[in-house]
Amino acid sequence: MFLEKVYTGRNQWYYYVFSLLIIFLTWQLIGTLPLLLYTFHHSSLSPAEWLNEQSLQTALNAAMQTNSGLALSLLTFVFGLIALFWCVRYIHEKKGLDIITGRTCIDWKRIFFGAGIWGILTLIATALQLLSIPSSELVFRFEAKDFFILVLISLALFPLQVSFEEFLFRGYLMQWMAYLFKYRGIAVLLTGISFGLMHFANPENQMGFWVVMPQYILMGLLLSYITVKDNGMELALGMHLSNNILAAISVTSDTSALQTHALFKILNPTASHWDTVIILLAGLTFIGICQLKFHFSGKVKLWEKISNYPG
Repeated sequence: MFLEKVYTGRNQWYYYVFSLLIIFLTWQLIGTLPLLLYTFHHSSLSPAEWLNEQSLQTALNAAMQTNSGLALSLLTFVFGLIALFWCVRYIHEKKGLDIITGRTCIDWKRIFFGAGIWGILTLIATALQLLSIPSSELVFRFEAKDFFILVLISLALFPLQVSFEEFLFRGYLMQWMAYLFKYRGIAVLLTGISFGLMHFANPENQMGFWVVMPQYILMGLLLSYITVKDNGMELALGMHLSNNILAAISVTSDTSALQTHALFKILNPTASHWDTVIILLAGLTFIGICQLKFHFSGKVKLWEKISNYPG
């Protein structure tokens, strides 16, 4: 079973704390150096402004609105991914596969199935959203060169960004939570909520923190739930991947974390609790379709203790 694989290798708490420190520093310090150099090269900030947090953040936001800036911002997750696997292998003495799936190898068909189903659901929800927006507040801005470069960057780098987040939350951290608290349900709740809270600084929260944040937390809970029930994160990987790619290439706004060369731009974006309801309905539909395909519902019970069997 997937969560039971935590009992392989070394699991003392200090190994996790030390590893998380290495991962965070590699991701956020070393990983951001290329983006900072790009921003420095393309901005007109004075040395004093570089020391001003607000001025630096403004310059970084401007840089990330370009395709090159987007690529470099996604590249930071590659550094985090490398650090994560290094820690798993050399600090915890586990196999990388141990934090990905309970199967003997990665089920790529599940990844593509999850991406396809969630992609269809996302396109339907996006179409309904766009149809509800007055034409005066919606801009269609297809620019062939920029758009196709955006698509290439998305296909090449979002899989790495999503893999880092999923391996970290749905694998590494969720297994640790299961090790500490013994119950799968607690691990699902803690990692789902923490995944949502990780997005607290996203600019979308400007539209209403208590309106937008439940959407992130709900998405985290759905990803954690499907990972535990299906004995691996393949479906969650596909779901998360299609979500991020479609978000990058379809719709953007001035309050979006991904201000890209997307096909549509919303001029006056708003958020509502109905958005959370739509995500919930889409998530339940996704789980239902995956259950019909893979029949995993009764195989794993959330509120039974995990066993100590490492395999």
